[in-house]
Amino acid sequence: MQLLEPVIALLQDLPEQDRRALAEFINQFAHQETNPERQLTAWETPETLGLLA
Repeated sequence: MQLLEPVIALLQDLPEQDRRALAEFINQFAHQETNPERQLTAWETPETLGLLA
């Protein structure tokens, strides 16, 4: 998590519309992931990065 904190801080400075667009972009790739473990991680990524605040 320590590695992600600076990234999360930078993403919080994005306009809400850009955060939503990035979350949607990540979700598109989650749909395409065939490995169940990686797919779950991809689904959780937008929330982990604070994009859905």
